[in-house]
Amino acid sequence: MKTSSMKDNKLIFISIILIILLWGVLANVINNDIYLPRINKVLKEIVVIVIKNDFIKNIGYSLLRGGASFFIALVLAIFLGIVSGFNKIAYNFFYPINSILKSIPTIAFILIALIWVNKNYAPYLIGIVIAFPILYESVINSILNSNKNLEEMMNSFNLGFLTKLFNLHIQFIIISISQIATSVFSLVFKVVIAGEVFGQPNYGIGTAIQKEKINFSTSGIFAWIIIVAVLCFIIDKIILLFINKSLKGGRYLID
Repeated sequence: MKTSSMKDNKLIFISIILIILLWGVLANVINNDIYLPRINKVLKEIVVIVIKNDFIKNIGYSLLRGGASFFIALVLAIFLGIVSGFNKIAYNFFYPINSILKSIPTIAFILIALIWVNKNYAPYLIGIVIAFPILYESVINSILNSNKNLEEMMNSFNLGFLTKLFNLHIQFIIISISQIATSVFSLVFKVVIAGEVFGQPNYGIGTAIQKEKINFSTSGIFAWIIIVAVLCFIIDKIILLFINKSLKGGRYLID
């Protein structure tokens, strides 16, 4: 069943209302803003955060790190995925490397990255390493599972490798990546923020969250969580819009 047929905006709205009501009830029962702040305090904290002078810089630097990490990982994944998809030696060479990258706990690699590189650049490395295995496997699978009938037809016309690559395999790669682009970018954005929390670069959402933690401002942390959620929602819509435009009006995309 398609995702679009399961999605019901009314039910989603009801779910959001129930979550807010549950939050309000629990906050009143616990009656301790350090453990669970009240909704009105979180909303006030959002306003305070937004009007600060460094708000745009914190948002901008985190988005830059997330976007750059995703783009670099995407370029590497497409290049190495194509090489591995058509070369048995390359496939087997990168197989254990990709398996190791997939198995590394995120928190462990964050600490390693902070040892290896400057705190301002560690979030980039973290984002790249987290995104690469997912994108790389997507590229590999799109090549290995491409339409065999179309491939055989192209072979019957003795078409060159580059012709088959750009007219068949690249199309499948784009479609495959488009289906995971929003989830991968959201993941990258979150691990970049996690890297900022530990690394404390000059500007970044993670740096701001860490400051709230030092001040025991749980409402401030919740405020940033909501801000990040809104940012991810907006970015997802932008990515989907871009993909729709790129893939001939979005006929390959499941909304």
